[in-house]
Amino acid sequence: MAKIGRNDPCPCGSGKKYKRCHLDGLQPVAVHNASAQPSGAATPKPATSSRLPEGWTMVVDDLDELSNSAVDLVQQGRLVEAEQVALRLLRDYPDVNDGFERLAMVHEARGDLTRAAEMYQRALDFTIGRDGYDEESRDWYRNKLAKLARSPET
Repeated sequence: MAKIGRNDPCPCGSGKKYKRCHLDGLQPVAVHNASAQPSGAATPKPATSSRLPEGWTMVVDDLDELSNSAVDLVQQGRLVEAEQVALRLLRDYPDVNDGFERLAMVHEARGDLTRAAEMYQRALDFTIGRDGYDEESRDWYRNKLAKLARSPET
């Protein structure tokens, strides 16, 4: 049975990365590299969804749960908690860019677009020259940075 990671092409056939296509609409998925798991991390848990193609298995892991909880907290306006989660992501998962992106989201929600742009830039810089990040991911950050640069608050 195939497993899909957040940075893999979406199985829906859109050509986008899974995290930019269907990840927000489904339970978190992915089996990340063992190096991305902190010591003592729980084993990923299978989940089901009718939105995945036949033969695909969703796997929830601690990184996805933590990263998605930061997004949920931002959406709920619980920015202090979201920032704490983002800082934990940076500490516990230094091999992924989620912490930078989640901090950027927190700053953006606070209206501190200059600081948000700094964090999105760090997330972009993180992806350069690393396996698992393609040009589409980098373009997403570049577009986000350009949009913030056009905003009157920056």
